[in-house]
Amino acid sequence: MREKSDVAGDWPNIRRAQREAWIFFALTFAISWGVGGLFLVLRTSLEPIFGPLGPHNPAFYVIAYAPTLSALILSSVFGGTADVKSLFAALVRPFGMIWLIVAVLLIPAIALVLVLLSPLFGYAQWPVTIRDIFVSVPLVLFGTWQVFKNTGPLGEELGWRGYALPRLLMKWNALTSSILVGFVWTLWHVPAFFLADVMGQSFSGFGWWALDTFAFTIIITWLFLRANDNVLVAGLIPHFVINGMGAVGAWLSRPAEAVALALVAVGVVALNRKRFLCRPNLIQE
Repeated sequence: MREKSDVAGDWPNIRRAQREAWIFFALTFAISWGVGGLFLVLRTSLEPIFGPLGPHNPAFYVIAYAPTLSALILSSVFGGTADVKSLFAALVRPFGMIWLIVAVLLIPAIALVLVLLSPLFGYAQWPVTIRDIFVSVPLVLFGTWQVFKNTGPLGEELGWRGYALPRLLMKWNALTSSILVGFVWTLWHVPAFFLADVMGQSFSGFGWWALDTFAFTIIITWLFLRANDNVLVAGLIPHFVINGMGAVGAWLSRPAEAVALALVAVGVVALNRKRFLCRPNLIQE
């Protein structure tokens, strides 16, 4: 349970947490954009050896895993073995089973609603089918190497949700913390739109993808608060699901999908005003 805290007495810890969060963001960008930039500068020498910068290039995996790598590095530097253990412990914290169900089924449920309602909004044939959602997605996630090839959940979530979010929540309310993580998460992905076979869409759809990402961030923060800060439930699982849906074309941040997810995020904030809009030290449960 979150209790009211003595802000003045806890301020040194809050300041340290904010400093660690922003150092994490800086290190993540330094690794990703630094390695990517260096590869592009030395492209003529490196491409014949490693191939183009993309999913079949080892440099790509350093870039894609930068958030998790940064979290591990900084946990070790600032807190030693205890903080590294604490980071991984976030994957196994106890949680209510209902939140696991929500993490698995929320995005597919929204996709299903869009399939059923699309004729009412002028779509003669929505490009997603019920079979795509409930047959193709599970087959991809559990019947292929997608779980291992999908760098997003494993490469990012221990960083965004395991390391940065808890520190931001020490000072900011959940909505502000979500916006900060969402902004950094969106900005960090920008170069990926210009790499082949990474984002699955062109930069022309970036605005809708950004709206989708901000809304998704708010929903994951809500799960994080509800599921006892468990990063498996509020991070890896929903990230695996939405990326698996993207792999089969069942969720591609189309305008209708982005708007639907944004409406759900607004509803989450409205129904959890105390959690999302009050300062952390004023929340008492």
